[in-house]
Parts: sequence; C-alpha cells; structure tokens
Amino acid sequence: MNLIRDRWAYPNMEMNEVRNYNLELVKHGTSPRWQKRKSTLITSKCGENKSYCGPCPKNWICYKNNCYQFFNESKNWYQSQASCMSQNSSLLKIYSREDQDFFKLVKSYHWMGLIQIPANGSWQWEDGTILLQNQLTMVEMQNGTCAVYGSSFKGYTENCSTPNTYICMQRIV
Repeated sequence: MNLIRDRWAYPNMEMNEVRNYNLELVKHGTSPRWQKRKSTLITSKCGENKSYCGPCPKNWICYKNNCYQFFNESKNWYQSQASCMSQNSSLLKIYSREDQDFFKLVKSYHWMGLIQIPANGSWQWEDGTILLQNQLTMVEMQNGTCAVYGSSFKGYTENCSTPNTYICMQRIV
C-alpha cells in the first residue's frame, strides 16, 4: 500500500479520500473499489492486526497508528521542532520499520526528532527515549548533533542550524 504514490496518482483527491481509497484496497484485496465514506473516523484491518487511523488534521497522511505531514519549507532543526509543536505534533520518530514501512519510499532529506547527546554520543528521540539499533541506521555525513531522515530507514548526521524540510507526526493511541 503506497499512500504517497497513490496521492500522486490521484492528485485531485483530498487526503482523506486517498486514505479511504487505500483502506478500500486493503479491505477488498487488490481489486480497487472506490466508496467514499462520510465519516473521517475509519477502522481498517491491515493484515492480521486491527489498526485505527484517524482523526488526523486536515490534509495530513494517516497510516496505521500515526498522522504525518511533510513540510516543504526549509527550517533549521529547532524551528522545525517548534513548527511541529505548534500543531500538537512532534518531528518524525521511527517507532518500528513494520509500522512505518512507507517511509522506505522517501527519497529526500527531512528533519526528524533525533538529537545526539554530547556527553556520551548516543542518539535520543525528542521524547527522551534512546535510539534502538533496529529502528534506524545512523550514517555520519557532517559534523552535527541533529539528524535528517533519508530513505530505507537511514538517518544522517546534520548541523542543527542547516535549513531542511521536515516531517511532523502525531501518534494515535
């Protein structure tokens, strides 16, 4: 299920229509059936696990238990973090490769909520949890204590004052 590809394939659809279309694909296998839903609260069965998706802010992408927004404006890490916080969200956090598998398709660099702790060199998410080896592979590119997300679950070191686009997310629990 490629939400981003489907959004580009159907550019005139609203984001919630794309989400509904993709859920119909999941429900009905590979034969696409378009049925517009009146409610934005959607329950879908993804594989064997039931997954609730919604409500997300307007024009955000809903995937499994998260809402995502890709911002094309370039800001430094702190400005990006502040922008996400102002929208009741945080910078991207990779919880698991399985739950966020559509991020392997991302082909450009975006700030995510990962910073390096100067005292010991470990990487920490905005919420204070330590980066686990199975979440993301870190690649040292520049001398920096912030990270951008590349593709295929790789993070790249970056100077926190460098302008980059960013991804905000809201976890739905």
